[in-house]
Amino acid sequence: MTAQRIEASPQARFLRTPPRAPGWARILLALVAFEAAAFSSLLFGGIGSFHAWVVSDDPILKTGTLVVMWTVSCIAYLLFALMLTRYMDHRPVRAAGLVFNRRAAKALLAGTGISTVVVCCVTAVSHVLGLVVPSPPMDLQVPWWFIVVSVLVVLARSYVFQGIGEEAIMRGYLLQSFSDRPTRAVWVSVIVFTIPHIISRGGQQNVLERVIYLAFPFGFALAATCLCLIMRSVWAGIGIHGGFHLATTIARIVGASDGPVLWTLTGALYVVVALVLASRINEQRWVEIAERGPYAPPAASGSGSRQENSG
Repeated sequence: MTAQRIEASPQARFLRTPPRAPGWARILLALVAFEAAAFSSLLFGGIGSFHAWVVSDDPILKTGTLVVMWTVSCIAYLLFALMLTRYMDHRPVRAAGLVFNRRAAKALLAGTGISTVVVCCVTAVSHVLGLVVPSPPMDLQVPWWFIVVSVLVVLARSYVFQGIGEEAIMRGYLLQSFSDRPTRAVWVSVIVFTIPHIISRGGQQNVLERVIYLAFPFGFALAATCLCLIMRSVWAGIGIHGGFHLATTIARIVGASDGPVLWTLTGALYVVVALVLASRINEQRWVEIAERGPYAPPAASGSGSRQENSG
């Protein structure tokens, strides 16, 4: 990743209305929106039997309740991201890079593939280090529909709740909001995403483990950001994010353990991937990001930039 600070040209600054709030305020708003959306499903707490549904022994009732919770949170994430883009930054909602088209589909698959490879590599290393324990045999007597539903639930949690929602704010809103200085935008997007994970419940036992735990959200956020810039779509980040959770779930089924060593290895490998991806972003692309934002389609001509940003 280039260390040079690339500023937008005066013409680009004129074409792109500057955000109304200072940078620190936009970061704070993004963090508040991120946490508010994450906990938005707590609104269901007013329903008397809601808690009983979440812990119910009935898998259908419990799963249905969780899916509703995840969907509400995802909608809240999306609304916050689009509202911040439109009303805080005064930019069209498409600037957040959430448009789903052929490019987005390719980006989603590419991100998922990268995370699958990373998790497979870490799982293989954990086998060598003896960090994998044999998993109990799967109960093959369960109905086929239950297996299908379980797979769909894993996909929903990986992509709808944890992927689409979180990336919409961090790679959608924040990355475009600071894109007049692209290098700064990358680090703001990555660090602001990493900070809330200090309170995540991922098996940490003490303060040191909470710090070590940050290695993997930092690593895959950096890789997700670079891939988003290359593929001009937030769906690249969604692929890396959702693909990580999907692949990790599968790895745990086959016996992969969790802990500080695995967090560190995963984060380090994602950083290596990010460095490789960043090396593919040339100087011209950095300048284009500063002038037109990270998710503008390739300009066909010099006048394309003016048309792209006049909305």
